[in-house]
Amino acid sequence: MVSRPSLAHERLTPGNCHDLLFDDVIWVQKARTDHADFVLKMKDRGIEVFDIQDLLSEIFRDSPEARAFVLDRRITDNLVGPGLRRVLRPWLDELDPHLLARHLMGGVVLEDVPGDLVTPLMRDALSATEFLVKPVPNALFQRDPSCWIYGGVTCNPMFWPARKPESLIQRAVYKFHPTFTGNEFEIWWGDSDE
Repeated sequence: MVSRPSLAHERLTPGNCHDLLFDDVIWVQKARTDHADFVLKMKDRGIEVFDIQDLLSEIFRDSPEARAFVLDRRITDNLVGPGLRRVLRPWLDELDPHLLARHLMGGVVLEDVPGDLVTPLMRDALSATEFLVKPVPNALFQRDPSCWIYGGVTCNPMFWPARKPESLIQRAVYKFHPTFTGNEFEIWWGDSDE
């Protein structure tokens, strides 16, 4: 499983990169080229490669339960606030699966939200590029959030707040994507909300 450089990396700025655990902004186009080369080298060696954002999009397309599983845990009063939850959740519930995956990985900023949903208070209180839902740029490092051991997998909770959504995304893919649900394996550890 890999995660190609995408919207989350485009949204890294000198002002937010440290909170998102990056030392600096990255050259996204170069990162995409290097990533594509890395994927090609793996495929040349017979390795089956899956992109996490594509897998997420596919489970959202095929399973309303998967969509609810992720949104129930990412769009909460504690994470986005009750007012924003009431605005964001119905919009995200109806969003195209590809766009939903893109925004859950890349973050949601005020300018992403349809204008008719944005209240005057939101316009006054938030900048157009302030994160309403934080991005997950560290998903680029897929070695950390899960680990396959013998006949099963662990879904590893991440320590830093910027990385916590990665474990949820892994859990959703393992629970709902047919590539994994059709195979017998154990989730040894980490399949809880605690």
